[in-house]
Amino acid sequence: MERLTKAQFDKCKKEFMALGESALYLNHYQLAAQTHVKDAIVWKLFLTDPQMADYINSEMNLIRTASINDIIHRAPNSKSVGQAQLINALTKIDEMAQNKQGPVFIYTYVPLNAEQKFAPNVALDTFEQIKEEEPEEKENPLEGIEIPTEIPDR
Repeated sequence: MERLTKAQFDKCKKEFMALGESALYLNHYQLAAQTHVKDAIVWKLFLTDPQMADYINSEMNLIRTASINDIIHRAPNSKSVGQAQLINALTKIDEMAQNKQGPVFIYTYVPLNAEQKFAPNVALDTFEQIKEEEPEEKENPLEGIEIPTEIPDR
């Protein structure tokens, strides 16, 4: 896949920033029609660049949050039934957008086989050592002591 040169990226960024907030809502074809960079493919590569995609997502999150706050601020004066549904829908979208997705780590324990367990370069965890050790039976300190069962008379 093609990559943008630094000059192309910088030119697209300058044009994109000059459009202001409206640039966030335009697709690559619209940007090509409204700017000096007339190649839609260049705009597509610019918009999908990780740096710009993160910037656009963060801007959209800020705008969405501000819109939700504005609707909530105006809610007491509104008689619209649909406004509550709109607030609920926007809030759910905002929550989904704020949940960052990343790598998932799954931790598991895989016991060593006999060959691995006795290899010279293996150091067993204390957990595994404790698990394998048999509990020692403690001596009964009262063993051999007679305890009288009769109650003496007074």
